[in-house]
Amino acid sequence: MKNTIISVLAENNYGVVARIAGLFTRRGFNLNSFAGEETHEKQISRITISVTEDENSIYQIQQQVEKLIDIKKVKVLDAKKDIIRELAIIKVALKPELCSKIKELTEQYSVKVVDIDTEVVVFEICNSKDMIDAFIDKVRDYEIIESVRTGVIALQRGNQHI
Repeated sequence: MKNTIISVLAENNYGVVARIAGLFTRRGFNLNSFAGEETHEKQISRITISVTEDENSIYQIQQQVEKLIDIKKVKVLDAKKDIIRELAIIKVALKPELCSKIKELTEQYSVKVVDIDTEVVVFEICNSKDMIDAFIDKVRDYEIIESVRTGVIALQRGNQHI
């Protein structure tokens, strides 16, 4: 079993997301994340799906999604070659020992401070899942108050596109 990213272009019509999600539910596939939004073309949505399945199941998923109404294209992306990102916002207690580390953290992990007051600091990080996990592990000792993640979004590199 391996983590695989599937990119789907669909017509931006009512029910398309429900049909895709329903396919995963009916088939019992292990869905890790599901992110979607309209593209630069308002009538087209891009849905990025992260699944952990074997190669046969990935092929089956691709074939089944392609058959759904309103689906334009489906592409399995290469996690080693393509651009795969996740966004996280993490609120951390602003303890004195963290204050001296903020600049170092922002440089080491390419995070932004999006809010800060006397009690908390809110970081924003857009990076790979592994880098976000590493950042969370690093700030865990300072007391994470709350966090949220988008799930995976991805595009093919260079001139390739679906």
